[in-house]
Amino acid sequence: MKKILIILTVFMVVLSACQKLEDLNKNTKDFTTVPGEGIYNGAIRNLLNQMYTFNVNNNNTQLYMQYFAETTYPDESRYDMVTRPVPANHMNALYRTVLMNLKDAANVLTAAPLGGIDAKQRKNQLAIIEIMAVYTWSNLVETFGDMPYTEALDFGIPSPKYDDAFTIYKALLTRLDAALASMDPAFGGMGTGYDNIYGGGVAGTAKWIRFANTLKMRMGLVLADKDPALSKTIVDAAEPKAFVAGDKCALTYLSASPNQNPVYTEVVVSGRFDFVVTSSITDPMNTLNDPRRNYYLWTKVDDTYKGGAQGMPNSYASFTHLDNAKLKSESEVVVMDYAEAEFLRAEAAARATYAVTDAATHYNNAIKASITSWGGTTAEADTYLAQPAVAYATATGTWKQKIGEQAYYAYYMRGFTSWLTWRRLDYPRLKGAEKHVAEVAGIPLRYSYPVSEQTLNGTNYKAAAAAIGGDNALTKLFWDKESYDTLK
Repeated sequence: MKKILIILTVFMVVLSACQKLEDLNKNTKDFTTVPGEGIYNGAIRNLLNQMYTFNVNNNNTQLYMQYFAETTYPDESRYDMVTRPVPANHMNALYRTVLMNLKDAANVLTAAPLGGIDAKQRKNQLAIIEIMAVYTWSNLVETFGDMPYTEALDFGIPSPKYDDAFTIYKALLTRLDAALASMDPAFGGMGTGYDNIYGGGVAGTAKWIRFANTLKMRMGLVLADKDPALSKTIVDAAEPKAFVAGDKCALTYLSASPNQNPVYTEVVVSGRFDFVVTSSITDPMNTLNDPRRNYYLWTKVDDTYKGGAQGMPNSYASFTHLDNAKLKSESEVVVMDYAEAEFLRAEAAARATYAVTDAATHYNNAIKASITSWGGTTAEADTYLAQPAVAYATATGTWKQKIGEQAYYAYYMRGFTSWLTWRRLDYPRLKGAEKHVAEVAGIPLRYSYPVSEQTLNGTNYKAAAAAIGGDNALTKLFWDKESYDTLK
């Protein structure tokens, strides 16, 4: 009997010790559950960090659009997408840290009890997640072309097939319509503390609806040359419900890391001096005496704004660059705004097949909104618009040139928006870097597929490359019916 008691005592001591050791592996400060609203919030931060970072490993659209050139290392300005795996990093960021998190957020919220909120608010929450998922997916298609979609975001399918880009785009528009139809403006959304764009309350829901319609209008105009009838249906439905004066979709950052503005992080915190402004934007803005130069946080050289050369090494001290002292960690990044909505309306009116009319008024509204949003005055905007070289009736060229060039100045610091608009309208006539990498003889029209896809998803990669006409940065995407030789 004593032996049995001794054995039992030893067993209990060992079991107790094991349990205590296992307890040491537990992080008692970790959340045991994460609310869907919190997952959503993190996904949006990841999305906007990726869309607006200056890190040349992650986003080179500011360089492609020649707002900035590099100083010591000009490879990215020469369209190198291999040495620094920008396509892979962009694809991974959007699939893994944005879309997968948005999917998880939707799943958690769908399964969670209402917890005191109305069922209609829960529908608004799910619709907001869907709107941002559509925005993210649309960027992937506009950046790469055909992409994994129907088999994506599924751990059970490690090698997903690529879907046709036009088919994806139409499916996204259907999803956007369904999200809008499910929203009730009488109820809030994510709630206070979880929506850092529109606040989460009832007033924010109306703004989400206008943002979604602005996105829908833009996506509709992307299809203008691909499917004019479908484009008209989409744009005519969305335009009256899109942004009004003062509207924007933007995220304001915080003063402390890791929630600082991504431009501030890469330009100021890094302590590097890697970028100067290019002559592609300083020269025409100097000619037009554009008031935004005083608000774009630029330095002067010999009392003027002097731009460097794209694709070439540039002396940091010899050319205009961002004034680091004026960059703030809390500065916002703009996803879309009223100025963009008005440029889109101007385009629709100029095409003359849509319900919206009066291209000149919308063009003027867009430019005024851009100038005042950067801190300029209404008087400065009026003076600028009064110039014959700016006024819609007398500015040089077709409507594409007039709108395309002014949108280029307005979309400064918004690389992906500017790149999409430039590829659609083919203005301004930017000149590609002459010292480009061998296989990219001009400003890229798309990101090439990641090298990792060739090795890990080879069969589907080959099929996708063949379907779009070749995995080259100069392959035109499905909606791009015209492009020009940027090296001429």
